[in-house]
Parts: sequence; C-alpha cells; structure tokens
Amino acid sequence: MFSLLLLLACSSAQDPTENSGTAPTDPAPIATQSIEESLGMDRLQRARIDPILGEPLDYAHYTVRPLSLQVFDDFRISGALYEPKETGPKPAFLMAHGHFGEGKSSGEAQAPAHALAHRGYVVLALDTPGVEEGDRADRQIHFEAGKQNRERLEAAGSSAMALQLHGLQAGLDYFDTRTDVEWVAAGGASGGATQAFYLSLVDPRPKALVMASFVPLPRERKEGGCPCDWFSSGWNSNSIAELHLPSLWMSEGAEGAPPDLPQSARFVTHSGPHGFERPMIDESVAWLDVQHELEVDRPLPVKIPHSPSTALASASVGSASIEGLIKPASPNGAD
Repeated sequence: MFSLLLLLACSSAQDPTENSGTAPTDPAPIATQSIEESLGMDRLQRARIDPILGEPLDYAHYTVRPLSLQVFDDFRISGALYEPKETGPKPAFLMAHGHFGEGKSSGEAQAPAHALAHRGYVVLALDTPGVEEGDRADRQIHFEAGKQNRERLEAAGSSAMALQLHGLQAGLDYFDTRTDVEWVAAGGASGGATQAFYLSLVDPRPKALVMASFVPLPRERKEGGCPCDWFSSGWNSNSIAELHLPSLWMSEGAEGAPPDLPQSARFVTHSGPHGFERPMIDESVAWLDVQHELEVDRPLPVKIPHSPSTALASASVGSASIEGLIKPASPNGAD
C-alpha cells in the first residue's frame, strides 16, 4: 500500500514562535498527483471504438461472438461478447483477464463469462495488448517480452496500466452504445482484478466490482508479479479505502482481507487454485444478482461451457504499434 507522504518541517533548538506574538503557520501541502496523472492516462489519445462483430456461437440462452474494438487510431483489441437472448434491459459485466497465458479465451475469463451470460448478463471479455491474436512484438507489455514497450510508455510519461485501462474504457464505451444495457459491473481474476480495481477509480461507470484471487494492492514495484501491473510513484492515496462502490473480494487462501476494506466491500475465502474457480463463480453470480436486484429463476449449469479459442479470434487488430501511439513528453512538461 502506498505510504502517505509525510510533511517534514525544519526544526531548531529555539521555538520560532517565542516572543513573536504570532501563531505558527502550517507548512504548505505537498502537491500530489491524481491516479490518472500518475498513470499517464492523458499521454495516449483514444479513438472511436468502431466495433466489428464476428459470427456467433449459439448456446441455449445466449450467444458468444468475437468483437474487435478500436482503442487508438488503427490499434484494436479483441474481445468475446456474450449476449443473452432475452429482450429488454439487462445488466452487463466487463471481464478483464490476468496472466494465465491467454486473454479472453482463458478459462479464468471464459467460465465466469459463460455463467453470467447464462444468468442474463451481457458480458464483454477483452484482451490486453500483446495476447492471443494481438501477440506481436510491437504490442507486448507483459513480463520480459514487454520490457521495451513498457519503457517506451514510461519515457513518454505513460504506463502499461494506462494502456490497459484505456482498453477497458473502450469496453465501457461499447456498453454505452447499447440501449439494452442498464447497469454495469467489472471484474476479473488476479491481474484482471487489478485492472478492474484501477478502472473503478478512474471511471464512474462500473457500479460494482468483483475481485477473484486478488493480489496485494496497490501493485507497487516491490510487490513482484507482471510489471504491467506496477504502479509508479506520485499518487498520494490509500486506494482501497477510496473504493466507494460495492465490491466482492475473493481469496483462494493466498491473501487475507485487506486492512482498509470499506463497509461496502465483502470478503470471502474459497480455497483452491489461483484463478476464477467454480466456487468463486457461484459466489460472484449470487452477489451480483443482489447488487442489481436481479431475479432470475435459472440455475447455473453443472458443467460450464468452454468456447474454442479459434471461434473467438478477431481478424482485425489494426497495424499500429505501441511506439506509434505515444507522444514524447517535452523536457519542460509542456506538450
């Protein structure tokens, strides 16, 4: 957790207010950055999302199809869109993925997405840059393969986390285009939970947050994990205490309850592998139904489906590279 900045004052052997007849003045507060400024969100210029949909896979109560969204000019990310067959207003869920070797096609993203769609949620599971069909050297941001691009982003005053959050915000923009979406939650497992957590601090549109197999937050450089989650210095905040929307924190046993959880948070432990396993899926669906006051008489299937990754692949990711997105910060701080 970020330590609060301490205000240091010089001292001397003599009280400076003695014989002065004046009260001591408080030192001027140290300027701190907002989370958006610390991440360098404004160093990346978003574009129109221009959605491209692929062919649907049919399930009993919903369909699943590839979806491509433009985040920056000629820079797209792929996703899987789960659409219930019911008409009328629906809740929606934005699924971020962790570092499990895949993105939208991973089990930790697919299984809860299938379950929520079966329950009546519109679900959008999005890839981060550098995974699945976006697996290109000029798009990598994860682990050692993404080191050069992370350094490019940081040199321009931005960050890998800013890049990921812009992608998730493009997903929220897509929900905004749908007249049937009336309420949105966000979440994911492990690194996906981290992305969803920061998204909830920079964007007011998610109304609930699901954190499966969460990791220590904020993700400072000393915490380990993938460097794409690391948070730079400069943000003076107790971030968990600032979380005001309802949130569900699920541990597989590796993490206890964070000490600063607000009253709107619920913490549970479901022992098992690191990921988004069935007990956490059942917990999430039940908890989200309560948050949205959704009444659905449709129990989850005993076996949750898994769609072939080839059927979820988008053919359109654009040609722009990460290097081409960034505008270098000038030495004096001006654009």
